[in-house]
Amino acid sequence: MDIIRRYKAGERRFGYELLEDANLQGANLSNASLTKTNLRRANLSKANLSKANLNGADLKWAHMDEVDLSEADLSEADLSYAYLRWSNLNGADLHGANLDQVHLEEAKISKVNLSGANLHGAYLCGADLSEADLSQANLYLTDLSRANLKGVDLSNANISKAFVTDEQLAQARSLKGAFIVKRE
Repeated sequence: MDIIRRYKAGERRFGYELLEDANLQGANLSNASLTKTNLRRANLSKANLSKANLNGADLKWAHMDEVDLSEADLSEADLSYAYLRWSNLNGADLHGANLDQVHLEEAKISKVNLSGANLHGAYLCGADLSEADLSQANLYLTDLSRANLKGVDLSNANISKAFVTDEQLAQARSLKGAFIVKRE
């Protein structure tokens, strides 16, 4: 693929590219700038995107299982319906991102900025969210079963009808102003 060849030649700026349906499985794009790039339905499984700039990128329906997004900038990105199972997002910035019904099962999401993010109906089963910032996030109907919420900031978050236990919520650093309606 052309972007891989260009990356290997030393290019790092790929903003506004049209990479819809691209197969970038296992690609090394660490430190690449992919701002506002269209990666809709792309296969990025097992890719290295650590420290990449994906601000405002369209990753809707992308397949990103086991991807390394540690310390990446995904602020304002659209990751709705994407698959990021078993992925590493530690230290990433996802503030304001759309993660509607995203699959993040067993993902490493520690010390991540998810403030103001939309995680409506997301699947975070068994994910490690320790010390993540979920302030003002929408977690309506989100599945947090077996997720690690130790030290998480859930201030002013919408946790209505989420699959979460009282024991998990007790681990949070802050629930101040959080909107919590238990499932029936």
